[in-house]
Amino acid sequence: MDFAAAYIRVSTEEQTAYSPAAQLEEIKEFAHKNGYCIPEEWIFIDEGISGRKAENRPAFQRMIRLARQKNSRLRVILVHKYDRFARSREDAVLYKSLLKKNGVKLISVKEPVPEDDKFAVIYESMLEAMAEYYSLNLAEEVHKTMQKKAEQGEWQTAAPFGYRNKNKSLSVVPEEAEAIRWLFQQYMAGVSLPALARQLNEMGLRTHQGNAFESRSVRYILNNPVYCGYLRWTPGRRADRDYFTPAAILSKGDWEPIISDALWENAVHRLQSERQPKHRPRPSESHWLSGMVKCSACGQSLAFGTQFKNGAQQMQCSGYSHSKCHVSHAISTARLIPALFAAMETAAGGSLPFSYVIQQKLQTQENEERTTITLLLEKARLRLRKAKDAYLNGIDTMDEYRKTKAKAESEIMELEKRLSLLVQQAPSECFSVPPLPDFFRSDDFSMEEKRLILQAILETAVFEKRTDCLKVIFIGG
Repeated sequence: MDFAAAYIRVSTEEQTAYSPAAQLEEIKEFAHKNGYCIPEEWIFIDEGISGRKAENRPAFQRMIRLARQKNSRLRVILVHKYDRFARSREDAVLYKSLLKKNGVKLISVKEPVPEDDKFAVIYESMLEAMAEYYSLNLAEEVHKTMQKKAEQGEWQTAAPFGYRNKNKSLSVVPEEAEAIRWLFQQYMAGVSLPALARQLNEMGLRTHQGNAFESRSVRYILNNPVYCGYLRWTPGRRADRDYFTPAAILSKGDWEPIISDALWENAVHRLQSERQPKHRPRPSESHWLSGMVKCSACGQSLAFGTQFKNGAQQMQCSGYSHSKCHVSHAISTARLIPALFAAMETAAGGSLPFSYVIQQKLQTQENEERTTITLLLEKARLRLRKAKDAYLNGIDTMDEYRKTKAKAESEIMELEKRLSLLVQQAPSECFSVPPLPDFFRSDDFSMEEKRLILQAILETAVFEKRTDCLKVIFIGG
């Protein structure tokens, strides 16, 4: 008697016709008639999950891991129909090849394969193609249905803050509705988004996901037409990323509005006039002080903000900027950096061996980088060997193998080059550092080099706004 596993899958829209119980009953009946034993722990069920992507099905992946175990007694996997196993031809081919390599056969109890092996290949391919067509067609039909419901003003998702779901519509939550009215009124009175988020959190309110309010969650509320009685549905896009795309559908809903149309339109107009595109510096442009100074209230880093005419920049607690910290720690680099330099000069006049600490840091970083590159080289070479095995075992096509091979060989070449350069550029044993303030002021060194030096000597730097004090502790100091 051969040991078999049962795999059962049902998506949300198939609960009636393909219930797990109905599938399992027919699989067990087939197993009994054909001499297969199905251990109870080898019944794998993915319920309410689409078959389009195998990696999204936990029970399926557990079954595949079982099939690939050495000395596994599993010889057969029984499914109700082949489309339960996969609705993607790519997944079907890949996982059938893996099963075949491990001596495991896939059998559909409702779709017996012809005994002629040559015709069986064509027959199974036809079934896989039909399953994929059904899946793609279903997705298209679901999209059409959602669009039609959106045009009719029918609510289809989880209720936003201020409402609860009720009979395919929305019902007002009184205490949350009061907060929404207050929010719009305060915003139109000139209160900023971060300040509004902090006040909502101080009131003890949380989003429907249980999270604290942030500037972006307040902005989402103010941009949402649901509060004046309208539904906005954006096909294929996230509404919180592009509020007013021409593709969006705006229709009148049947729920009670919380605010007036005029109030919502005025709030949106202010949001649009205030929203300025922000330049986010690339890592190579980041300041050498980024992430190095902490807030005394919450421990988060002070982040860079507005740049002043004199070239200095405003720094502020990143937690405060996201309404998670209640204490502002705003300070200009025109005041912060001189204070840091003064601390460096004081420490250098004492017993702190700056040159030795920096040299040790550079050597440690070099060793860590060399180890990392060596590990990456081993992984790339292993991928190359696995790609060759996959091709020789019929899992990958020649074209797939060529692409994988070219990518792996290119990565190996680049890593070997980096390793060679690292050996050539090893830091000299004789290492000297110029006076540190001069070093950080100099344009001869990159931001990354300056950050490396600062990380080598600085253990912690904490700014306390209340006392206007910068506490600095150096490594070895």
